[in-house]
Amino acid sequence: MSPLVLVEMIGIGLLVGLAKTSIGGLGLLCAALLTQILPAKESTGVLLILLIIGDLFAITAYRKYVDWKFLRTLFMPVFVGLVFGAIFLSQSTDESLKKFIGWVVVILVILYPLSQYWQKKNSDLNSRFPRFLRLTLGSTAGFMSMVANSGGTPMSIYLFLRRESVMNFLANSAWFFFIVNLIKLPFTIGLGILEVTSFKFILPAIPAIAVGALIGKKIVSQINQKIFQNLTLISAGLVGIKLILS
Repeated sequence: MSPLVLVEMIGIGLLVGLAKTSIGGLGLLCAALLTQILPAKESTGVLLILLIIGDLFAITAYRKYVDWKFLRTLFMPVFVGLVFGAIFLSQSTDESLKKFIGWVVVILVILYPLSQYWQKKNSDLNSRFPRFLRLTLGSTAGFMSMVANSGGTPMSIYLFLRRESVMNFLANSAWFFFIVNLIKLPFTIGLGILEVTSFKFILPAIPAIAVGALIGKKIVSQINQKIFQNLTLISAGLVGIKLILS
């Protein structure tokens, strides 16, 4: 591994830690950046392990605020999405997957601010269409998570529509993705996406994840989330466009 790749993996580890305990939009940027270092399929396997490690810090930080009754209602639609995502991965090539991840990142970057505006104008949607939203957004989150480790946006939309407190939002997101990522692990190994050689990229990032998670927990109530998230989305969008054009 070259010194440049080592530094890049440490940087991605730091971003994963921050994403898990404070700034969720960084997850999109991590998915896009990792495809610049590794083949598309291998990048999804490596990022999955990094996310699971980040999840451990997040569930520890916000364990008191999780709503298990709500989370149990999501796992069936999410599992359906994961299965369809695994089928898609088994049929895709590295080149097609790289472009698909690029499109996913760009579309989600565009949808994110639109969804926030839509949520403000339609705050009663969850009470009017609870089953439809749960099935649609849950299965979409499962598919996006399996294919590109990018299920955060559809799940964030659903959690925002429930009008949860910040701490409930962070806790439910943390536990939801920890469980989903563990479910994804057998699929990822079975598809040959994660191999022993991948751990040479994973190991340097682990200490940085811990640092990022601790920093994120300290700054979550202090930073201007909107400005930072906008910068993150712009960066992710530019990397996504590069993936599409590559």
